Amino acid sequence: MSEAMRPSDPAPIGGFRLLRRLGAGGMGVVYLGRSEAGALAAVKVIRAESAADEEFRVRFAREAELAGRVESPWVVRVLGADATAREPWLATAYVAGPSLGEAVGEHGPLPPPAVRVLGTLLAEALGAVHAAGLVHRDVKPGNVLLAVNGPRLIDFGIARAADDTALTASGLVIGTPGFLAPEQARGEQAGPASDVFALGCVLAYAATGRTPFGTGTPDALLYRTVHDEPDLSGVTGELREVLDACLTKDPRTRPAPEDLRARLAEDAPASPSAWLPDAVARTVAARSAESLALPDIEPTVVDDPGDASRTPRKGVTSRRRLLVAGGALLLAGGGSGAALWAAGRDDADDDKGKATARPSYVLGVQITRTGADASLGKTCERAARLAVAEHNASAGSAFTVRVRVLDDGGTVDGATSAAHEFAADRDVFAVFGPTGEVTLRAAARTYAAANLTHVSSTTGQNDYFVWSPAVTFQTGVPQQAGGTAIALSALTSGRVGRAGVVIDRSGGSVMHDQGSVVVTAWRETLKAEVLPRVVAEGTDDGPAAVRDLLSRGVQDFVYLAPLEATVRAAGQLARAGFTGPRWMSHLLYGSDFPRLAGTAGEGWYVVTPEVDPAALKTREATRFTAAWRARYGNAPEPHATEAYDSVRMLLREFAGTLPSGGGRPARSALAARLQKATYRGVARTYAFSDYHQYAVTTQNMGSETYVHQVRGGRFRQLGPILPSAEKQ
Repeated sequence: MSEAMRPSDPAPIGGFRLLRRLGAGGMGVVYLGRSEAGALAAVKVIRAESAADEEFRVRFAREAELAGRVESPWVVRVLGADATAREPWLATAYVAGPSLGEAVGEHGPLPPPAVRVLGTLLAEALGAVHAAGLVHRDVKPGNVLLAVNGPRLIDFGIARAADDTALTASGLVIGTPGFLAPEQARGEQAGPASDVFALGCVLAYAATGRTPFGTGTPDALLYRTVHDEPDLSGVTGELREVLDACLTKDPRTRPAPEDLRARLAEDAPASPSAWLPDAVARTVAARSAESLALPDIEPTVVDDPGDASRTPRKGVTSRRRLLVAGGALLLAGGGSGAALWAAGRDDADDDKGKATARPSYVLGVQITRTGADASLGKTCERAARLAVAEHNASAGSAFTVRVRVLDDGGTVDGATSAAHEFAADRDVFAVFGPTGEVTLRAAARTYAAANLTHVSSTTGQNDYFVWSPAVTFQTGVPQQAGGTAIALSALTSGRVGRAGVVIDRSGGSVMHDQGSVVVTAWRETLKAEVLPRVVAEGTDDGPAAVRDLLSRGVQDFVYLAPLEATVRAAGQLARAGFTGPRWMSHLLYGSDFPRLAGTAGEGWYVVTPEVDPAALKTREATRFTAAWRARYGNAPEPHATEAYDSVRMLLREFAGTLPSGGGRPARSALAARLQKATYRGVARTYAFSDYHQYAVTTQNMGSETYVHQVRGGRFRQLGPILPSAEKQ
């Protein structure tokens, strides 16, 4: 846990404002800092007297340079460094979680599924380390931090380049006894296989709560590492076989990180999200709450809620520009054919069996038709059929398309089965879906193996990229961008006051991702007081958090939680007579919140790129709305527009892959085109980031992100965040 700053501590270091002490040792202090852009950082500052030795400064510069070479989501990122400063410093991205050593020491061993996720992602991290030409040499529980979406490997203090021997004396033991390889224990040079041995020790510790070579003096641990077999009692099955392979004495027979990752990933959970046991997750939540709430800042003077001072103040434009540009605070129309495709029927397979001179392909649609996601699945299926009917009715189309729908049941097994079925069908050129985060991550592996491109318009987390870095795309907004949108909406509407922010972890890591962005933006960009509260998963602390914030006189309320908890909070706030601005997570747009909350839900805001096209006056929105009404007898449902756009984009880009001389294109060609594509849809422009997510820009955050409010028992669109940007 962190400590308050001391009078002798520096204030800023290299552009980082220091907030708290995270730890201290003989060489220096590690601080919690914040960059000028609002990112939290762990800033290691070396005392001047410790840095007097020039050789030390050389090693310190090496640490920064080596760590900066590694590119992996599971290796902590270097944000800056200066080895020439009077007190050298190194800043890395801050991870609000305990070390593996702390977690196991406090809560006991991790369950086997969690150990598999841990091993899979740390093996990937080591692969990136070794690909950069480095050997870590000190992989141990204290150098593995646990976050809700996966572990992070830290501390390259004794790492070295694979071909670097100048700074390592022969016969010197480098590393931590109990977590180093036999060759290291003998004072020999460490190589990539030494890191694999250390990872085996770490996973054994995670699975059993014991170090595999016991405890005692360093000499005793080194002797056992060289001569004794590891204690793996209690570890069984495939995991035991993997650990045995890692912990062989001969480095030449140990698996490479990529092989290790593949073996562990076979039976690992489909996603690193929600991988931690509840007790550990609560510890992470507590650390997250501390990082969000600290440090105390001078409170902004807040006027009466009814005062005109809530209107935009001097400087609002510059802050608006900063907030939009800092979204990283964090994240063809009409024609006579329209009547033909709009009036088409929803047959099980569009145009099945129809004679045509054009080649025919199949668009797979993977949805969930049961449970809470049933209505979303229905909307996505309708949108796909409408887009395909339009395509087939166009005389200029070089090919026709049939729609094939599979219901994955909303489960991992169902999603995997549906993906295998689509992958085996060589007529399927792409898949639209899945519609849920869990099913997306499960199916992504299979689609990746088959090089089958798929696009989801209703998901926004990016950990799928671990399993499918080439063919999985998302047109849904990245989850963190939802936090930026809330803050920007508050700013442009003049509703910035003392804010209470409740982050309910029962909604998964997305709620924390959004909440941390809201808190940072409110404090650093809006320059207003914010009081964050984190509700740990598995607790019922939400009402207490609301009561606490009400007692502190908050004027704005941001409640980021699943539907049921948000409905309950709405009732609690209504009973307390709170009438200030209230925002919910963008994930609840289109949900049953207006009906379930009743009058207590009136006035709540949701800010999202999801558009109600019936509320727009543009030609394309009017045409699309009319076509939907003609085919389905009602206005487009929430999420319909984005689903429709996504399928039309797939069809357009697939057309560009068709070989000029005929024949079927390679499946991988579509993904290559999508990665570079820009597509203008009904109400926004689509392009993809490096991680194949919808790319958030200054333009689309302001003019293509919409404010909706619950009025009269339903969501009503008020307009884009920047009203002047609305196109007529």
